Amino acid sequence: MKPDLRLLAYGLCAASLVLGSNVALAQMSGQGQGCTAMQMMRNQCGQSPQKKKEEKQEAKQPSQYPNATRQEPKIEPPSGKESDALNEGLNAVNSGDTATAQKDLQPIADSSTNVYAKAKALSGLALLKYNSGDTKGAIALQKQAIDLNSLPNDEYFPVLLALAQMYVADEDYQQALAILDQWLQQSGKQSADAYALKGNVLYRLEKYPDAVDAINKAKSLTDQPKPDWDQILIASYFAMDKYDEAAKVAEAALAKDPNNAKLLMAVAQSYMNAQQYDKALPLLEKARASGQITDEATYINLAKVYYNMAVDGKDSKTNALKSAQVVEDGMGKGVIKPTSDNYKLLGDAYRLAGDEAKANAAYGKGGLPHVDSTHKGHKKKVDR
Repeated sequence: MKPDLRLLAYGLCAASLVLGSNVALAQMSGQGQGCTAMQMMRNQCGQSPQKKKEEKQEAKQPSQYPNATRQEPKIEPPSGKESDALNEGLNAVNSGDTATAQKDLQPIADSSTNVYAKAKALSGLALLKYNSGDTKGAIALQKQAIDLNSLPNDEYFPVLLALAQMYVADEDYQQALAILDQWLQQSGKQSADAYALKGNVLYRLEKYPDAVDAINKAKSLTDQPKPDWDQILIASYFAMDKYDEAAKVAEAALAKDPNNAKLLMAVAQSYMNAQQYDKALPLLEKARASGQITDEATYINLAKVYYNMAVDGKDSKTNALKSAQVVEDGMGKGVIKPTSDNYKLLGDAYRLAGDEAKANAAYGKGGLPHVDSTHKGHKKKVDR
């Protein structure tokens, strides 16, 4: 079983990625607050633009990338008029005023002779494209901004990381990985969230051992790992059929968040795949009782586990009845479809429990032949 990470990990999430909510984003704030690359581009990192401007006037802040291998270009500030238009345009991007942002930034991107202002305008326009759902257009503009090589490191690296995130949103994972590797190499920064994003990308590229290494690296770099990272670990271990390892991660995460339905199901599924039914069943029953099982496959698998235990002679009547009760419960809730196969499972369970009348009633609903007490048949396990 290979869980869909988009459903597992990003609350792990919707089926399509949305930057800032479904992707593990890098913390870029030198002030100790979590700040994503997109937020850096938007100037939304815990302080107002005016506050930052005032602080910059008071003292030059140390670089957030002191170990960067990229040589910073010499920055020529734009003219006062162009600077005002640039600031107004970027503020409009932040506030969602597309018309004003386009009016102010497009002329700078098209014709400015100041490469710094041009790069800033292009990255702002890229964000507009991204926000409108045009990821390919956003990527094209973001690449132009980066290729100008005109931004200082504290602005260049957030723009570069945002490009990786755009590639993830566009599901171009190979390009996302290449940009992430470039970011990690050039920035010289050990970023927990950057490694977590890399782990996410590696998982999607089905490079599961590498994904595990990247997530473990991310966890080693912070004392506040994000719950999403464990979801990537669990999913990677599942994909490698390492159910014991998946269970260990899920158990530890569940201990911290015992009411997390997704984690509970991840632990239970790990036990199921490892055939540790004595550990899986209590968790699955807890999930069923609280309405957390909402898919037919999990209901049927739970019923089949009880049935197979009954066939094995483990408290046969009790487990056979539990199997039937799970099927009845699922059908009553509309989760289990009233198919011939499902009615056969229900009938077989009642028959194994010794309730011939209910067994034949189930067979009848499924269009199956009845059995009588003289027909013993064979007890045979069912495949999960």
